Amino acid sequence: MKILLVRLDGIGDALACTPLIAALRSAGHELGVALTRRNAAVFARSAFAWTHVLERNAWPAHGHAPSDVEATVTAAHAIGYDIALVASEEPDAYALGMRCAPRRVGFVNGWEKPLKTVATRRLLTRAILRTASAKRAREHEAETLFRLGEGLHAEAQPTRDAARLRPLIVDGAPEREPQQARIAVQLGPKWAAMGIELARVGEVVSELRAFAPVRLLVSGEEAGEIRGLREFLDDPESIDATVFDGEEGMRAWKRAIAEARVLVTTDTGAAHLAGMTGTNCVDVFADVPWARAEITRWAPWASPHACLVAGRDAPIVAAARDLCARS
Repeated sequence: MKILLVRLDGIGDALACTPLIAALRSAGHELGVALTRRNAAVFARSAFAWTHVLERNAWPAHGHAPSDVEATVTAAHAIGYDIALVASEEPDAYALGMRCAPRRVGFVNGWEKPLKTVATRRLLTRAILRTASAKRAREHEAETLFRLGEGLHAEAQPTRDAARLRPLIVDGAPEREPQQARIAVQLGPKWAAMGIELARVGEVVSELRAFAPVRLLVSGEEAGEIRGLREFLDDPESIDATVFDGEEGMRAWKRAIAEARVLVTTDTGAAHLAGMTGTNCVDVFADVPWARAEITRWAPWASPHACLVAGRDAPIVAAARDLCARS
C-alpha cells in the first residue's frame, strides 16, 4: 500500500511520528511524506520513497503556498497514494490529505472544539478522538500519533528501540564513543523565556566542562545566542560552538546530537531528536502548572533522560553527570 503522512508543522511534532513510520515500513508499505521547509530535512533521506515540501504562507496568513499545494497534489495523483495519515492539526493539512488520497485518517477534538471537529470530520474517512488541551495529555505524543496506523501494521505498541528509530532520522550510522563524545548544549531563546538567563546557562556550561568536553549548538537564526553567552564563559574560544543553517545544516545538527554523550536542552525539537536517536538527554520544561502533563506528552521517547522543571536551582549539571556515568 502507498501511504502519505501529512506533517505540516514543527520539528518535534514530525519526530514524534518516527515509531509510526518504523511500524509502517516494517509492514511493507511504501511511504511518502508532506513536510514544510522548516522540517523538510528532519528525516533521513532513505526514510521515505517520496517527499513533498510546502512553503508556509508568511505570518499572519495561514496555510501554504498554493503552487506547492498544487505540485504536491499533482505528484500524489501520479504516485497513486491509497491513504493519507494526517498528523497535523492545521485545517489545510486535512484539505491536502483529501485531495491526495481516497482514504484519510486524522484527529478530531470532539466537544472541546465542536466547530473544528465538524469541519475536519467531513474531510476524513476515519476520525480519531484526541484532546485539544496540552493540560489534559495522558499519553506520549508518539503513542497518540501511533494510533493513526491502526490496522495498517501488526505492532501493538510504538517501538522504543533506538536502533530501529535512529536510521529513519540520521543519514548513515553515527558512532558514539561515550568516554570521548562531547556533551551537547542546545542554545536558543527558550532558556530566557523559561527564566534561565544567559549568565546561568554560562554557569552550567562551565560546570559541565569540568567533567567532559562541551559543544554548543544553535540554529543560524539564533546565532546571537552564542555571542551573548561568550561573555559569561571563561576561555570561551576553547569551546566548540557550531551554527547549523539550511537543509545540510539540519542534517549535520542531527548527527551532532546523535553522536553526543549527553544533550542538555530546553523542551524543543533537539530534545525530541535525542529521544528518537537514543542520545542521553537532560530536558528542561517550563515551570507551568501543567508541567507534568507536558512531560508525559513530550519526554524524550527512546533514550535515557532526566526531565526537569525550569528554575535557578534545576539540577541540570547533576542530571548530566548522572547520565554520563550511566553511559
